[in-house]
Parts: sequence; C-alpha cells; structure tokens
Amino acid sequence: MFLIFALITLLGGLSLAFQKNLVVAGLCMVLTFFGVAGLFLLLANPVAAALQVIVYSGAIVVLLLFVIMLLSAHEEEEALKAHPIQRWGSVVAALALAGGAVKVVLASGILRSPRPVGVPPPMNLDALGNALFNNHLAAFEIVGLLLLATMVGAVVLVKRDL
Repeated sequence: MFLIFALITLLGGLSLAFQKNLVVAGLCMVLTFFGVAGLFLLLANPVAAALQVIVYSGAIVVLLLFVIMLLSAHEEEEALKAHPIQRWGSVVAALALAGGAVKVVLASGILRSPRPVGVPPPMNLDALGNALFNNHLAAFEIVGLLLLATMVGAVVLVKRDL
C-alpha cells in the first residue's frame, strides 16, 4: 500500500511540475494531495488524512482553480528561445543534488538497521482543535491574512487595469 500511495504522490507531483496548463496542473496537485492523504492513513492518522483531503484537495485547490479561471491566465505561454547552457547546467545541478541526497541518506544510517518504532497514538480532533486555537491562534490568523494578501496581490498583478 505504501508503494501505491507513494507512486500516486510521485506521479502527481511530477505531472504537476511538467504541466503547462495551469488547470490540469491544479488537478495533478489534487492527485498528489490524495496520495499524501493515503500515506497519512498508513501512518495511523486518519484525522490528518481527512484534513488533507478536505482542506487541501477541497478548499485550497478549488480556490486556486477559481482564481486561475477568474484571471483567465491559464493560456499557455509561448516557449522562449532555448538556451542549451541552461539545460546542461540544470542537468548538472540536478545530478549534484541527487548525489548529495543519496550521500545524506546513506550517511544517516536509516537503511542500515531497522529500529523498533512505537506506534504513536492517533490524533483526535479535540487535541488538534485545542492545540490550534489555544497554542497557535496568532500563527493561524497570520497565515490566513498572508493567504488573503497573496490572493489580492495575484489579482492586482494580473489585472493591472482594475
């Protein structure tokens, strides 16, 4: 099951990265969020999986698609002139990052010996609500204002003749 959800997440992320149509890219993002929700289920955390589907796949992606369609900015841009040095530079940078990632994983000892891991207790909505609205209320409100400012800024940038 882990491989299935990991492949769904990976395929959704890769198709999102290489998609030129923003609406289709948004739908690929939904696929990625569903894969992540499945991984949360495998980690015995159904609350996080439900929140992943409801908040990210539901509300945020619908809001993003609404803004994209509202702004009519989903037409494909024409390809710029190809620069071979950028292509080869990106290949070298990607190989260096992949090599660094492999080196870090091998040095971390994760692959050497499996450690017995206790299953954490499942999260419940009462604990999540108490933590969110008692301990992190200011951060929650600041993130909400930041998202609102981002949406207004995106509308102002695209629609210059408001």
